[in-house]
Amino acid sequence: MSKKLGDLGQIEAASFLEKRGYRILHQNIRLGHLEADILAIKDRLLVIVEVKSSTRLLTLEQLIQRVSKAQFARLQAIGSFYVNRIFDVDELRIDLVGVFLNQKNSPIRHLVDISLYI
Repeated sequence: MSKKLGDLGQIEAASFLEKRGYRILHQNIRLGHLEADILAIKDRLLVIVEVKSSTRLLTLEQLIQRVSKAQFARLQAIGSFYVNRIFDVDELRIDLVGVFLNQKNSPIRHLVDISLYI
C-alpha cells in the first residue's frame, strides 16, 4: 500500500476517534526503532492505536492478522514509555482501527483492546 493511502486512513481514523470522545495527543510517533500511528487519551486511558488501511473490506479476523505479535510488543513498549510520562492517565490499552478506503464514506472498524486477540 502506498504511503498516501496509509496517511489518508490515519486521518480518517483520527477523525473517527475524536468524534467518539478520544483526545488525540500525537500521530506517527517514533521512539527509537519503535513507531505507532496514534496516541490518544479517553477516560484516563492512554490508547495506542494501530491503523490498518485497505482498498478492500477486511473481516475482523483479517484485520487482527495484520498485527503480528512482534508489532504488538512494540506498541506495548511505546505505550509503557508514555503511560509513565503523562500525568492524567492510569492505564494503557492498545486498539486497532481498520479503514476501508474504497468508498466515499470509508467504513471504519474499531477493535478495542486487541490484547484479547493477539
